[in-house]
Amino acid sequence: KPNINININIMATQPLTTAVKMDGRKGRHEQFINGPYEPTETMHNNRPVWVARSAQACYLFHTGKTRWVISKRLDDGSRCYAYTEDTGNNPAQGKGQWVCCDSDGQWRIDPNVHCVPALASNDKFVQLRLSLDEELAKYGLTTKDGLRQIWKTLDVNGNNIVSLAEIDKLIVEMVRGGQWPAWLNNKPALMRAYKKTTMRGDNGDDWVHKGELADLMLNIFWFNKLFQIFNEAAGDRRLDVNEFQQGIAALGLQLSPQEAQQEFRKMDTNGGGQVLFVEFCAYVRNRICPDHDKSFDADFVSGEMCHKVIRKSHGNRGTHTHYVDKKALVDFNNLEAKIKTIMADNGKLRDLWHQIDFNGNNIVSLAEIDKLVVESFPLLNHKPALMRAYKATIKDGNGDDWVQKHEFKSLLGNLFYFNKLFWLFEEVDGDLDRRMTMGEFQKLMTFTGASQNMSAADLRNTFQSIDKNHGGYILFDEFCAYFTTKACPECLQAFTG
Repeated sequence: KPNINININIMATQPLTTAVKMDGRKGRHEQFINGPYEPTETMHNNRPVWVARSAQACYLFHTGKTRWVISKRLDDGSRCYAYTEDTGNNPAQGKGQWVCCDSDGQWRIDPNVHCVPALASNDKFVQLRLSLDEELAKYGLTTKDGLRQIWKTLDVNGNNIVSLAEIDKLIVEMVRGGQWPAWLNNKPALMRAYKKTTMRGDNGDDWVHKGELADLMLNIFWFNKLFQIFNEAAGDRRLDVNEFQQGIAALGLQLSPQEAQQEFRKMDTNGGGQVLFVEFCAYVRNRICPDHDKSFDADFVSGEMCHKVIRKSHGNRGTHTHYVDKKALVDFNNLEAKIKTIMADNGKLRDLWHQIDFNGNNIVSLAEIDKLVVESFPLLNHKPALMRAYKATIKDGNGDDWVQKHEFKSLLGNLFYFNKLFWLFEEVDGDLDRRMTMGEFQKLMTFTGASQNMSAADLRNTFQSIDKNHGGYILFDEFCAYFTTKACPECLQAFTG
């Protein structure tokens, strides 16, 4: 694992009264405006700057003329979420009312919005969050020119939106070229950063838009920092209370066994004794901003809710010719037969490989895989399942970030079964924790028809063989890897055509 030096300034034992808190905003941009803002060492227009404590790109600063503004970048403040007229040195002491942009695009005074003094935090995770701005500046990701250059590299087709695959491709290439540090290339952290960016944006779709790039970069750095802490403590991607106590201690936060148990229970909501990375992230966010919107840590809305998102932005006309075609088991069964037919025919397999490997270099990237799925297998167009299938394929290969030609059968099998099982898993994962108990395992094996010739003892032994650390749970990814080889042994065969 790469050794990451996380610089955290240890503040005085007693917090200082130098932070401010914005509250009272309801409606458009409330998620950006409301919340505590910590003081920074930066001066802008000869006045202090505050940064949002939560992991988002938001600054409170003075324009140098007559306004304090809340904006995603330190600039002239011409584009912002809210402003107030004041010429003083502290927005919490200003007398003017705050003006915000409503959903109709009109700027209006909001008498409910207030800026009040607050205590600066000495929490180690808050200090880790505040260190990100310096980190981003070091790599040129806080200026307009730096972000513009990154966007040109990301948005290769110039349509002002980028996909998860395109973001992953950029990170891989920047790390390989030595322009970004190796610790930024972690797929679980990328997935979390991507989800948070698209969830937080105004568009509500599955694309990162040009105006969301600053948020994306901050989220990528933030979740990779958290993943490094989590992964150092939990080598098997699951964290127990002892590992949690040791990981927290490495940050300089000493907890007694009783205190560690109390904090751990805040993460371990189902009482299973282990927590996943996403649960750890939600815990840290609640620690940094105790009054944050809890829905921010919920999973993405499903595709069945996309009509509401589209209508919110484009009105009823945006969806009058659209409908959501729900997935059904028969669709997966038909596609399974089709994919197995392709695997058994070297000619068809070769044609499909040439379609995905359009430049003929015998390796394909995540972006190329995503393109194939969208164009040829729309039933499998589910980004979390796609990312897991891709990771499983390269993990079993030669260890690089490319899928080689001889791994193509394995990729096809993983793409199909990870999608099918992800869809079925949502039906049996009662607590939605992406972990499977013995009961959930039995139910899913029944749904897939895989338990027909297995006794109760066989099922129990199989579960225990997958549960390598004997924690009483198996991860979704572990089950998918097992099931793919069981249902499609031809996936294990190298493609040599």
